Amino acid sequence: MQKSLFTVCAILVLSVLTFSGVIAWPTDPNEVGLYMTEDGTGETGTFEIGFPGVFVHLVLTRPTDTATGTPFDTIIAFECQLNFNPVGNLFKLEDIYPTNAINVGENHLGLGYLEYIVVFGNDFPVTDESVVLVTIHFVHSIPGVIEVTLGPTNAPNIPGQMAFSSVWGDLRVMHPISGSHDAPVFLFDGEAVAVETESFGSVKALYR
Repeated sequence: MQKSLFTVCAILVLSVLTFSGVIAWPTDPNEVGLYMTEDGTGETGTFEIGFPGVFVHLVLTRPTDTATGTPFDTIIAFECQLNFNPVGNLFKLEDIYPTNAINVGENHLGLGYLEYIVVFGNDFPVTDESVVLVTIHFVHSIPGVIEVTLGPTNAPNIPGQMAFSSVWGDLRVMHPISGSHDAPVFLFDGEAVAVETESFGSVKALYR
């Protein structure tokens, strides 16, 4: 049943010890990712284990009307899904929204996903070309890499895509910062690192 309230390649790299995902820094309009900082340019992973846990920010950068190149000033709704692999050893304590919000998505972290189908109670302003859609308080209980990918909800309004809205009835596609719904945007017990795009689509990983 429809639950919604409104209708490149990435490379995966194996380090010597642990898996480390590869993402690009925000350069294109309407990119969404998970970060340890609220501006969408910070760390994309954490090594913190146990309490009190960490606050991870889902950030949309450069929300734009791509047809005209006009930046959006406010966000009123969004829909996407966070997927976790492997499942387990991770707990969500709370969601913190920047303004009054209703989420009708399904919370099934134990099954490996968190679904966000969110309408804000007030138009929320975009500041310095970014907006925090939700801040999630996690506790990672036991060491071990957990990959987080971003993808569409179980019943997306734009088939196969994540979406946000600045004006009612006008949905726009959000693109994962990793370039793919299958490539991680965030790692627990690791960090997805930036890449430098070169000619012919090749990339160089910047290890830390």
